[in-house]
Amino acid sequence: MKRIHFQSLLMTLGIFILSSVTAVPGNAQLAASEFSTVSQTIDGTVISIEYSRPSRRGRDPLFGGVMAYGQVITPGANMATTIEFSKNVMIDGNAVPAGKYSVWIAFEEDQWEFALDETWQRFHGPHPVLDDIEIHFPVTPREVPLEMETLTFHFPTVRPDGTILRLHWGTTAVDMNIEVESTPLVNVTADEAVRYVGKYRVEVQEKPPWTMFSGTIDMELTYENGFLHTVMDIGPFTDAHDLAFFPRSDQVFFPVMLMDGVVAQSFEAGVLFEFSMGSSGQAETFEARLADDSIWLTGTKID
Repeated sequence: MKRIHFQSLLMTLGIFILSSVTAVPGNAQLAASEFSTVSQTIDGTVISIEYSRPSRRGRDPLFGGVMAYGQVITPGANMATTIEFSKNVMIDGNAVPAGKYSVWIAFEEDQWEFALDETWQRFHGPHPVLDDIEIHFPVTPREVPLEMETLTFHFPTVRPDGTILRLHWGTTAVDMNIEVESTPLVNVTADEAVRYVGKYRVEVQEKPPWTMFSGTIDMELTYENGFLHTVMDIGPFTDAHDLAFFPRSDQVFFPVMLMDGVVAQSFEAGVLFEFSMGSSGQAETFEARLADDSIWLTGTKID
């Protein structure tokens, strides 16, 4: 693929430096490009973006003007935009190892080059040399009917195996397809499940949006149709859910929603159930913890 040696970014840097702050009366200043974060979790893979968001403010054109063709620029203002992956992913068929990267784009009129630099904590200029960056690949901009005043990263589509990451500013958008590594669902055997089946008295902590209820419920774990599962009814503001439990590690499980006996939705990134075993090797208690490690449910076997 043809590579372009890009010129100085002094003019572009001047644009972004001028756009990064707006003077107000007195000594105070307000940021014109406010800092923002956006993240998406797919099957336990967390994708997080941090960036400062410049607005159009009547400037035209954005691409080929503010974002000049023939330049390598971070899509944002102030510090370089960053993207972080908690696990390995594929972007438009290109392997991207887990980690945090600064984001750069080489702008040309019909095709851009998207680049991820392992040096992520850096100012938006001077830009890295594209040929020195291991991860870079072409992306194609397109015109869209919806105009976005402020530069925006978002995830318009989420699938069980991935998502679309969209960069949108003005009437120009670029979509990138991100594929994640699927979590293997390995059912517990009947011999393994017998250690956990039984009735539990469960103390529920109010943890919106998981539940708007705090109090005590009874929950029964059974083994049916190859699944260690329960029908969890944490009322009064939620529906009952048929949940199967899949092992994450020794005595730790993540719940998966079943619909008509078929796996439908995983909660691995949000909830983990950790069981404690008695001297007989049977489960006696469990704790269900959320992603922030706070305790949501505490269960004690009663039968």
